Amino acid sequence: MRNFKLLIVIFLSTFIFSELAAQNAAEGENLFNSRQYAKAKTVYGALLKRNPKDALNNYRYARCCYELKDYETAITHFELSGTRYPLTPMYLGEVYFQTYRFAKSVEAYHTYIESLDPEDKRIPEFQQKIRKSELGERLLNRVEDIAIIDSIVVNKNEFLRFYKQSRETGSLTHERIRLINKQIHDKITYTTERGDRSYFSDSIKGNMDIFTSYKLLDEWSKPVSISKNINTAANENYPFLLLDGLTLYYTSDGENSLGGYDIFYTRYSPPTKDYLNPENVGFPFNSTANDYMMVIDDLQKSGWFATDRHQPGGKIVIYRFEINQPKKYYRSDDEDANRMVAQLIKYRNADKNKFKKTNEPTNELTEITEKEFFVVINDSLVYRQLDQFQSMKALGLFREWISLNEIQKNLAQELFKLRSEFASETLNDADRQKLSGIISTKEQLWINNESIMENKYLQAANEEIKFIDKN
Repeated sequence: MRNFKLLIVIFLSTFIFSELAAQNAAEGENLFNSRQYAKAKTVYGALLKRNPKDALNNYRYARCCYELKDYETAITHFELSGTRYPLTPMYLGEVYFQTYRFAKSVEAYHTYIESLDPEDKRIPEFQQKIRKSELGERLLNRVEDIAIIDSIVVNKNEFLRFYKQSRETGSLTHERIRLINKQIHDKITYTTERGDRSYFSDSIKGNMDIFTSYKLLDEWSKPVSISKNINTAANENYPFLLLDGLTLYYTSDGENSLGGYDIFYTRYSPPTKDYLNPENVGFPFNSTANDYMMVIDDLQKSGWFATDRHQPGGKIVIYRFEINQPKKYYRSDDEDANRMVAQLIKYRNADKNKFKKTNEPTNELTEITEKEFFVVINDSLVYRQLDQFQSMKALGLFREWISLNEIQKNLAQELFKLRSEFASETLNDADRQKLSGIISTKEQLWINNESIMENKYLQAANEEIKFIDKN
């Protein structure tokens, strides 16, 4: 009798658990099909605790992890799901790529292509993915071992103000432009420290390219494309020229790019009067995301670059790193360690005492308090915060006004002290005459600055109005 009752209990328990599992599976499928991946992941996770080897639940759990960008977990469960599901190798190709397992990515994509009809129009797309994975595998063999000085997460629309290179390296300006395809891109202008040549990005046929122009007597020469070796059918942007006047860093999202934008460098060859074939700077500067705006400051022995890897929309992280002279490469028999260094998950920390601020940064501008901030754009538009500007060019002009305003404050204080000293009865005639010349020079400088400030203010307002009217 006892055995019979025990059998009844076991049967009922099994039946109840089966019913609960079926209900959970149905719930998981509904959530999965409605793309509520976070909730579906919880359901499939509970189902896998009861039956860890279930192929469908492993596949669905892996898909949820993939959509939520939890790539490492996705790999485990895609592999556990076996070969039953035709899309598994396609997803494995992607998650292997995103986790820098490039050789496995190539193999998975090949497996997926073999499962397709030979006439399938998607094959060229996956062949391109294979080429990028093969590029990643090559770059993984030469991962530069860099030391990070510091990093900061900032808004992308004003990232250049956080670059603090020496004045001697030249200047950079940033504005946003809308192309004919409605996409908004950064327009970057690099000008040499002497102010005699500029390199800038712009668009003529719907893609961004890099152009150059020389300063003539009182105007600039007509812009010309920098080189056919640099400008391609893809987007090229973010130019920066080293102090040697020959080495150019820029970014491209073309065929030799691993992710979106990758950073490249090339050198001008005087004998051929053209730039050499560009080279990808490799890991850890580049990634499977967008990486750009490499700036090298030989005077400070440091560099900067920006990336949107692991960042939400509108945010980027700027890394400052110590320049290796000569370059150092990371060497290890540990594949996981290599991948972590390549992804900049693992890195050396630089000795920050070697990089104390000895130079005023070119792009760092004095912030003003809210009480001082009052910009009249037009009769109905008044700004009280810098992030209210929509035009990057207008924002740049107003930041120049801010800098001049700070200079004027300092000049006013100096003039007050000098005039007080001039009025002193103890000052002899010779010193008073000398002081008079100094005061006269500073007063003229103050007057000139006032005129420039007025123009900057009006230019900023006009540029903001033009940008608003266009968009």
